[in-house]
Amino acid sequence: MKVIHGFQSPTVHKPTSSVLDPSIISNPSPSLSVLTQRSRSVSYAINSSLARSQVANNATEMDAESEQGIQIDGDVNIISQMEGSQDVLCIAYTEQCEMLAAGISDGTVRMFKINSGQYVTALRDAEMRQHPGPTTAIRHRPVNRSYPITQTLTATYATGCVKCWHYPTGQCLYTIRERRQTLGLGYHPFLPKFVTVGDDTNIYLYDEETKIQERVFHASNAPDMMNGHTSRVFCACFNPKSAHELISGGWDDTVQFWDTRQPYATRHISGVHMCGDGIDISKTGKEILTCAWQRKNPLQLWDYGSGKLMVTIEPDVFNSQLYCGKYINNLFIICGGGVTNLLRVVDLRSHTTVGSIRNFPGAVFDLAIGPTKRIKRSKINDMPLLPRMAFCSAKKIYEIDVG
Repeated sequence: MKVIHGFQSPTVHKPTSSVLDPSIISNPSPSLSVLTQRSRSVSYAINSSLARSQVANNATEMDAESEQGIQIDGDVNIISQMEGSQDVLCIAYTEQCEMLAAGISDGTVRMFKINSGQYVTALRDAEMRQHPGPTTAIRHRPVNRSYPITQTLTATYATGCVKCWHYPTGQCLYTIRERRQTLGLGYHPFLPKFVTVGDDTNIYLYDEETKIQERVFHASNAPDMMNGHTSRVFCACFNPKSAHELISGGWDDTVQFWDTRQPYATRHISGVHMCGDGIDISKTGKEILTCAWQRKNPLQLWDYGSGKLMVTIEPDVFNSQLYCGKYINNLFIICGGGVTNLLRVVDLRSHTTVGSIRNFPGAVFDLAIGPTKRIKRSKINDMPLLPRMAFCSAKKIYEIDVG
């Protein structure tokens, strides 16, 4: 065990759905704002915890843990640390993994170089300075042969804004304004589309090239049907092997399955309470990872085709209620959460922990998968080569490697 102490002219695109009015999507301008006073006040109300009110109940435990120092177990190492000006709620690597973007509780996106941890710049326009609210998610379009590197990031905010940033210049390329608290987004694996989720239970599908809202996914009003969400939605994930399928999770304790050609969910899984980006689909498209904010069974694997539970991965000595988790590859997953402020890497072959880090000053809210190291490995080392990864807790961002 290792212990670390102290450590052009404006263009307006009309959405195809009546959910949003024509002024919601536009090129950025300081004078443009459709934010109501209610949405502003609501965004401030969730500023400290991003609607994750459970964290406040754990303040005493957090203080006790931070006094003990960060504790590292197993085959994991902290290789760098970066610090934001306020609590960091979400993070993302850039397309070429040369920088990390950190979403701050005041709506700023701060950029850091990964090797040195040097602060580079802040992404924040006049609208965010005038109407600040927490940054809730940061993503970029998946990199593949069909798309050039654009050096852009898309961020969502509790004010209802969705902003695309060209981070080398700090320019906001476009803004979408939703009449809700926007809590997350997910990109299509190979089409120029993304979805956003929020507190109104709906999922919005956008075409990134036209900036047009193509569809709204929601529950029907049928009293005997559970075919959509009934409370806040925090995460959504497309199936990497499908052009039309995605899943989502939130406060209503369900994972909903969607087909982009239909307005209502096609089926669902029950008993999974999501409060962050805690859902992922394996690269084969056959398994689902759920990382839930709940004491019982927070970490589970499900069969995508049938929706049946495959395995519940038991905690080690310390149980954590989870906010976030991802497949590193088909053999390993990484997850993080609160109560016990913990990050954990799990080998799916044995369902055992490869390495863990705990006793952070705050919960682990988000994590990101970075570049794979190019090093020679010993023939006797059976640990596959895993990428560098990052996560955020309180005001800090940590980069780690495993193996």
